[in-house]
Amino acid sequence: MNNILFLQQCCKNKQIIVVLIYEKRKFAKMRQAIEVLRQHGIRVTEIRKEIVETLLSRDSALSCKEIKELIPGEFDRVTLYRTLNTFVEEGIIHQIAGSEGTVRYALCSSGECATHHHEDRHIHFSCTGCGQTFCLEYHDLPKIEMPTGYKLGSFEISATGLCKSALKYDVCF
Repeated sequence: MNNILFLQQCCKNKQIIVVLIYEKRKFAKMRQAIEVLRQHGIRVTEIRKEIVETLLSRDSALSCKEIKELIPGEFDRVTLYRTLNTFVEEGIIHQIAGSEGTVRYALCSSGECATHHHEDRHIHFSCTGCGQTFCLEYHDLPKIEMPTGYKLGSFEISATGLCKSALKYDVCF
């Protein structure tokens, strides 16, 4: 009987440790989210903090619907859309137009994005296996020559294929 009580106590202790590790990571993401908002001069509110935390915790870009499903609490759709638009305008996140017509959002990672000006140079990679969209960094910028009379403002590179997870699980569609 003592062995069973000891095992139950060990399991509880491991659960406590797991919960503490989870809470520590969540607290770190919350601090990071607050810092991102302050760096861009944006007032910290609960929904703003939750959206940035959610995007920080994901490897892939998220649609508005996915963000709404992932953030805790009740926020109306209009507030969510306005917040996302503010983040795009302020250079915190960028939009990725999906092939299915869904707009996805991802954090600007370069640190060079500013109000109304995005400098995040990367490939938007859509996985045909799992449907997720990823921002992939590249090191050699392609040279784009514009015809006379045109001035390049920005460009986007999109690619499709299988992501690491889809390849690992041999998902082919």
